[in-house]
Formats: sequence, structure tokens, C-alpha cells
Amino acid sequence: MFPAAPNAAGTLVFLQGTGGPDPVPAETIRWMLAQDPVLEGYSVLDVTWAAGAAPDVSVVPALPPRYQPVTPSGPMELDAAERGLALAGLDLVTAPPLHRPPQASADGIQTGENSGASAAPREDDPAAFEAEEENLLGSSLQRLTLNLVTDVAIRRRVPLTEAASDFSRSIIYYLRHGAEARTAITHALRMANQDGPVILFGHSLGGVAALDLVTAPEWIAEGVRVDLLVTAGSQSPWLYLLGGLAHLAPGGQGTLPVPWLNFWDERDLLSFCSERVFAGHGGRITDEEVTSGEPFPGSHSAYFANPDVYRAIRRELETSQQG
Repeated sequence: MFPAAPNAAGTLVFLQGTGGPDPVPAETIRWMLAQDPVLEGYSVLDVTWAAGAAPDVSVVPALPPRYQPVTPSGPMELDAAERGLALAGLDLVTAPPLHRPPQASADGIQTGENSGASAAPREDDPAAFEAEEENLLGSSLQRLTLNLVTDVAIRRRVPLTEAASDFSRSIIYYLRHGAEARTAITHALRMANQDGPVILFGHSLGGVAALDLVTAPEWIAEGVRVDLLVTAGSQSPWLYLLGGLAHLAPGGQGTLPVPWLNFWDERDLLSFCSERVFAGHGGRITDEEVTSGEPFPGSHSAYFANPDVYRAIRRELETSQQG
């Protein structure tokens, strides 16, 4: 633990997640810190750690000829009805398949979908007739909805593809150039005031990069100050279990050298919990649930304006200083 000079102002080094550079989260963090009597003196360094990612270019040339050139004939965004259809389609895609229940023939041989033969329900079995009608109706509705969703996706393929590409640029960059990204973060940390506490705050993929950085074998030798690791909406626990982190893996070596405060929101489907997953790697790890009330994906970016986040950061800093 690095000693803090009396009344020294701290620094929060912020790593945003996917997508292009966005100054709004860092500005929101600055404003929220200024409202807290303990954190109001903190400065915020917004690190563009994925500056080397692919430029914001159109990927339309990779689409089928019918989409070229781009001549949108309608709104480029999905309307409410189309979004509803998309959600219904996702529900149906993940629903269990509808199977015809096997029927027994007069000679006792089982027939039906699973047997490779087909048979109509027996006329003296009303329950079987009702089940067959429900099955046919459900199959028809499922196919109808999925066809509608597919038609919507075809009409909106250009904006959907462009949005997915923007989201993926920094992910692709980190997968290929993770070491360069972590070097950029290290340079930013060296610029922080070394006389006051330093918070490394990573959102989403930025949290993955932050954890990879501080768990590198050479981290201690670097002599870079970080008093508290903060992640929000991070996929680090999920990637850890899948063997996707740079330096930590289930059953492997590696320790967590700094206290870690991890925020998650039940409504943020991209947030995960860390305490149980990383328990074998030492360090103090705290999962903190916050509630934004926002629907997904808005919930994934709602941490920055939530005062509970900053109260928890202040408590964790106080605990670290007492320890």
C-alpha cells in the first residue's frame, strides 16, 4: 500500500468500455466526484486505451449487393414495434423446441416425431387431439414471429451491422493488441499524482483491461501506484471461467495485489460477480450491487451517475487506508 501525503488530492484513472471514444462518462464522473465531500478534490484521467482500434469506417461493402450503395428509404433506427418483435423473436429462439408427443399404435408400437414415423392422435383420446392442436398452433406462431424478426433484420441490416461494428472495434483491438493497450494504461497511471490515492476505474471491457494489468507478473516491479481497482459492468469473472483473461486462470497462478471493488446491477446483463470466482487469488474483493432501474442496455452505462457507486468507493478507500 502506498502512503498518502496529508490532504493530497487523489486521481481516478478511467477506462471506458467498448465503442468509440466518449467523453460523457468521464465528465459525469468528474461531476459526481465534486458532489462528494471526501472525493471532491479528485482529478479524472480519461484514458483512450484503444486509440489504435480500427477507424470508424462503413462496413457496408462487406454486405450483399442489394445493400450497396446505401440508400435508406426509411428510418435507420428500429421503431418500438420492431423492437418488440425482436424481443419476442429472442424469446422464441431460446424457447424449448416443440415436439409431437409419441403415440402408441394399436399393436403397441410407438410412433411420432422421435420414432421416425408419424401418426395422428387417436380419435378416442381428446387430450391427445388438444395437445396436437396446441403444438401446431405454437409451431405456427413461432415460425411467423421468427419470419417477422428476420424481415425486420433484413430491412435494418445496415444500421444493425454498423452498430455491431462500432461496438466490436475496441474488443477486436484488445484481443489482438492487449499488451499495447495495457502499456497505454500504465503510462496514464504514471501521470497520476503519486502523493495521493489512485483509483483505477474500468467500465465493461475497460475493467477487463484493468484487471489484466494489475495481475501481470511484472506489475509489482513496475512500481506504479494503484490503491483501489474499481470495475463496473465488467465481464472479468465470466472471461476468467472461460480462460479468457491474460494472466489469471482457474487453477493457475497469479494474485490480486490491490483491493478490488466490483459493481454489478441485476438489470445489467453484462455485469458479473467476482468474490467467489477469484477467491483463490488473494486480495480483498468486494462485490457491490447497485440498482439503476434502467432497462438493458441503458443499465450497462448507468453506473456513472449513481451516487451509491461513489459512496461505496469512499467506504472502500477508507477501509484500505485503515488497513
